Amino acid sequence: MKSSAFTMVELLITVSVAILVIGGIMILFINGIALDEYSQELATAMNLARAKIENNIAIQHSDFDSILDASGTLSPSTDGINGLYYVGVAPVDTADLDTADLKIVRVWVCWRSRGGKIIGECTDTNGTLQWKADFSSSPCLLETAIARR
Repeated sequence: MKSSAFTMVELLITVSVAILVIGGIMILFINGIALDEYSQELATAMNLARAKIENNIAIQHSDFDSILDASGTLSPSTDGINGLYYVGVAPVDTADLDTADLKIVRVWVCWRSRGGKIIGECTDTNGTLQWKADFSSSPCLLETAIARR
C-alpha cells in the first residue's frame, strides 16, 4: 500500500517557500509604510513653504521693500515636522524687466524624519539641524515671482 501523506522533504520545501513569500510581502508592507510617512512629511513641508510664500505675498500688498530673506525652525508640536525653513529673496536678473518691481521668492524646507534621517539640505550638528553651505536643491523647494503693485 502506498501512503498519501507528505514526506518530510516536501514539508520543508513548502515551509521554506512560504517563509520566503511571507518575508517578501512583509518587506513590501514595511517599505509602503515608510513611503507613506515620507509623503505625509513632504506634504506638510510643502504646505509650510506655501504658507511662507503666501505671507510674502501679503507683505507685498503693504510694503514691497520689506520682503526680505528669513529663516527659522519648525517644531513637531506647532508645524508638524522637526526642521528648518529658509526664505530667499532675490531680484530678477533680466535685462528686459525693471528688476526693482519684481522679486523671486524661494522657500526651502528640510526636516528630520521619524527614523532620524534628514530630508533636504541640512546637517546634524550635535543634535541640532543646520543648513549646509549650498542648499540649492531640496525635495521641498517652492519658488515664485512677486511683482510690485
